[in-house]
Amino acid sequence: MEYTQIFADREVREEFLDRFEEIRDAVATSSEGLESVGALEGLLDVDRAADAVKAMAEGTWRGDESGLEAIVRQFGRPVYLVRRNTFATVADAPDHTAESLVVATRVKAARRRLEGVIPSVGRVDLRNHDLEWVGTAWVVAEGLAVTNRHVAEKFAKRGRGGFRFRANPLAQVHAYIDWRHEHGRTQESRFKVTEVVWIEPDSSPCDAALLRLAPTGEDGESPPPPIELAQGKDELTVGRWVGVIGYPYIGKYDDPEDRKRIFNGIFECKRLAPGQVISFDGSRWFHHDATTLGGNSGSVVVDLDTGRALGLHFQGIPGKRNYAVPAADVARLVRRHAS
Repeated sequence: MEYTQIFADREVREEFLDRFEEIRDAVATSSEGLESVGALEGLLDVDRAADAVKAMAEGTWRGDESGLEAIVRQFGRPVYLVRRNTFATVADAPDHTAESLVVATRVKAARRRLEGVIPSVGRVDLRNHDLEWVGTAWVVAEGLAVTNRHVAEKFAKRGRGGFRFRANPLAQVHAYIDWRHEHGRTQESRFKVTEVVWIEPDSSPCDAALLRLAPTGEDGESPPPPIELAQGKDELTVGRWVGVIGYPYIGKYDDPEDRKRIFNGIFECKRLAPGQVISFDGSRWFHHDATTLGGNSGSVVVDLDTGRALGLHFQGIPGKRNYAVPAADVARLVRRHAS
């Protein structure tokens, strides 16, 4: 989590300090609150919080045992459940929450654009494999989905003249993309992956793969529309507000207390996570600070202002940053291999 970026936003910074006692108490009294990290006793007061926020905004924060980092994670970078191809934020019904109303209001303002994207993001499910599912994918062109190289390699590999699905001793592995898997709903919309069109080689910085989809779903339904890719570098700038849509699950390296607090113990279903573009790794990747877990591999990173895909999420370093392949590189992949 890049605290510098969160508190570089003046409105978010001011809201945090104005509501600090309310936010602190909401986290502390929750079922997975600050008692679980041993920080309730002598918790920060607003003056100490103001000093810490100033240090975070200046990039000089070194962390401590006060519990402030736990509060900031929940406040500044929440995650929202997706149901019926939409979502509810704290801005829809604020009630003693530890989440930022400023952030929620910005996401809510982008609702129409996000609702145009959400149906086109799905979970990559497997059959005849020791894993039930392996990540996220989204429609990038007609009949074509994009995911990460390291996701596709779980069920496919290069063979003679192209790529083929892996097999176990008893059966052929099959992959499907289900556009649902929403919390509390049993509805499915499952499309078979008929062909692995392309997997970028390990030597490429573009952690991506292209999957061909069946023209109709298992119940005869039509596929969701492609997500429009951002055009040009002007759309991909530091500070841009984004939404990451995918399927987080419990990972090896993320903090278990943060998992419980921010995700409320609910995993493996569709989520929307707001954040910002925070930096670039040369021209290869960009970094964002939305809250992600394992399973978000292959998620779409959507520009809240335009509804276009800025990139393909592929990796996160806990407590630091997330990595995404820029939309321009995804577009090049589609042009070269989609025919």
